[in-house]
Amino acid sequence: MDISDRLPPIKVISLNSGSLDTVPPAQPTRRGRPVKIKTITTDIRISKIREFINSNNLAPNSRKVYERELRRFIAWTDLLWGEIKPRHIAQYKAYLVEEVQLQSGRSLSKSSINSAIATLKSFFGWMVQTYPDILAINPTASVKLEKIPLPPAQSLTAEQVERIWAATEYLGETQQRDLALLHILSHGLRAGEIVSLNVGAFDGKLIFVADTKTNEPRLVPLRKQSRDALMEYLSWRESQGEEIKGDRPLILSHHATRKGERLSYHGIYFAIEKIGELAEIPQLHPHSFRHTYSTELLLMGVDPTHARKLTGHQSEKAFRRYTLRGEQEAAIAAYYRAVGEEVEDRI
Repeated sequence: MDISDRLPPIKVISLNSGSLDTVPPAQPTRRGRPVKIKTITTDIRISKIREFINSNNLAPNSRKVYERELRRFIAWTDLLWGEIKPRHIAQYKAYLVEEVQLQSGRSLSKSSINSAIATLKSFFGWMVQTYPDILAINPTASVKLEKIPLPPAQSLTAEQVERIWAATEYLGETQQRDLALLHILSHGLRAGEIVSLNVGAFDGKLIFVADTKTNEPRLVPLRKQSRDALMEYLSWRESQGEEIKGDRPLILSHHATRKGERLSYHGIYFAIEKIGELAEIPQLHPHSFRHTYSTELLLMGVDPTHARKLTGHQSEKAFRRYTLRGEQEAAIAAYYRAVGEEVEDRI
């Protein structure tokens, strides 16, 4: 039987329940012959998915997306990883585009399709590198992502930033901690990167980020005001009786059940949401500061290559949204200078 005959028919798959241990059974093929997925086959495929996900420093949301998309893929086909060819990935993309529907009856958005394909690209790239004896050639290499408009940079305005800092006056016992957290976020670090930072990562001037989304460590220089805020936070912790050592978490939790432990990913989001409420900025999240920092670097005239190095953006295309914003603001500023009017601070 040809390998292509073993592909199940196109169908809508519910991904709202279950886990990697529960894979929907394959349906009859287009020719009507039933296909049975052996338990051992399923287990072998799932074991590689687990290993792939655990090998990456993924934020909880990213981990959820990877699991969801890889589970969708193995529900679509019973082929082993080494049997997947470029034509199968092309067929799967067509399935996502033409057949998969949301509960509302709408088709998947281009961004959702890209998320699914990007997950497969990442997984199969890892497979080729880790298990070349199983898969020698990446079957996703020739599959293109859907073209979608570049999203605008979601930078905070100067007025919003001012309100955020003013809101820290009402934070109570978490004030010192949250001030330090805000100063670190304002230098473009991802929430997941901050979680893994230890005291030893801060040398008094720079922060060394070892665990990054792109697996490329980087050094992040801090402004003097931010360096001082971080030092004050560490001094405050020492005054509370803590012995400050290099292997201690840089940012601590104040939660009743986790007090003194490492601040979690969700803890960072909760802290920022609380500040957003005080500052009356709906849906304020940690990534807002990363957008703002990236845009600010370009508006200050920092070379885009250097800016990408500071922010840890691996993709030049992904960083383009900030370049566009910087070019637009520079053009606006040039216009007002030309007509002799004062340039407003718009970031």
